[in-house]
Amino acid sequence: MINNFVFDLGNVLVDYNPMRCILGYTHNISDANYIASEIFASPEWVELDKGTLDYERALEIWSSRIPERLIADVRTIIENFHKHLPEKKEMTEIVRRLKKAGKKVYILTNVSERFPLMSEGLEVVRSIDGYVASYQEKVVKPSPEIYTRLFARFDIKPEECIFIDDNSDNVLTAKKFGMAGYVFDGDANKLEETFEALGFFGDADKNNIETENENA
Repeated sequence: MINNFVFDLGNVLVDYNPMRCILGYTHNISDANYIASEIFASPEWVELDKGTLDYERALEIWSSRIPERLIADVRTIIENFHKHLPEKKEMTEIVRRLKKAGKKVYILTNVSERFPLMSEGLEVVRSIDGYVASYQEKVVKPSPEIYTRLFARFDIKPEECIFIDDNSDNVLTAKKFGMAGYVFDGDANKLEETFEALGFFGDADKNNIETENENA
């Protein structure tokens, strides 16, 4: 029986869209694409999520290799990025329904030390039973270690969990532990319909589910 619902954060519970933030501070499309590639797709961005690099050092590294004229814009973008992660209200409603049905809800996310700042205004984070954040663990998904820490920290059994993530590799690792998996494609209505069909909102639970995507 599935009693524990484990959600990714970016592009599942919140809308992760670097270009939206970048274009809030520069209107030059060419510069915006460059910043998206050089900053948000950089190895340093992964290290920030791992908690093995802080933002000041990352800015020093980035400043050494990007045009000088962009350094001030990049600093402004990075300092304000956490403000540009709006909550997906449909997903918050799904979490609310799960909690009302007596389910436990957790977040397992690759995220930087800015997580406390970005989560301040998020209703969904206040609703959950706990989270495991990569920057605290010094390991990122899909590394198996971060999953085992989730199970141990909250004393939950993998076979009683379903993991919802937009990255199929992350879901595949979860499934290797015996978790059910759902690769989220951005369609909250489809996810809600799947959960309703499986009885997760209060109807009789259905066992032996296989939800990787196919998606049920």
